[in-house]
Amino acid sequence: MARAVPEHRWREAQRHELDFWKRWRELPAYQGLDLERYWAGELTKFCVEPDFFSGRRVLDVGCGPVGLIHFVPQAAARIRLDPLLPEYAERLPLPEPRLSVAAAGERLPLAPDCVDICVCFNALDHMRDPHAALAEMARVLRPGGHLLLMVHSFPAWALPLLWPDRLHPHHWTHARVVEMLAGQFHGIRAVRERRRFDLPLGALLKPSGWKYAAGNLVLYSSYFLAIAR
Repeated sequence: MARAVPEHRWREAQRHELDFWKRWRELPAYQGLDLERYWAGELTKFCVEPDFFSGRRVLDVGCGPVGLIHFVPQAAARIRLDPLLPEYAERLPLPEPRLSVAAAGERLPLAPDCVDICVCFNALDHMRDPHAALAEMARVLRPGGHLLLMVHSFPAWALPLLWPDRLHPHHWTHARVVEMLAGQFHGIRAVRERRRFDLPLGALLKPSGWKYAAGNLVLYSSYFLAIAR
């Protein structure tokens, strides 16, 4: 089971999260990023096409200001959820139909079996209690509904070295995430690939570049498509 972290540790991570989004366009890895093209590419990692969302009720848990939920207008209904939504409000244009909920993933204020697709993209390792959050996602998904989950994963040997990362309260191996999902979902399809930051050497050698240099050595992106029981 993924253990919950103390509330003060989670709040610290949320402060770092908000700081990241205030300046993310200035960071070397994200300058000039085309979001439409980015999300189209990420969907291929889940082996789904854009029409996968057509006519479906879609929930994005931990959506941030530019999450996938903002790029699937073909959905019948879109629900975006993030504890920092009030802080992101000015960056979150989204046409109807939609619902915005400022809440944490561990306690979703939604009825059981009310959504067809739940997206949780690069958010689970930011949460205080990932196990509770996965249980909540399983609860609000209809039987046979789909979870699209992406988390960053690491080799087991690297986990003890990640304590300086204050943005993420949790770090896992790919296999550990599969185990966590198996308790709530079935039909799990998993893909893991290296996460590379293709930056000039000069950018990697700057004081702010050490995270990207380290990430090129140990960071993976793990994509999971799972079915609610």
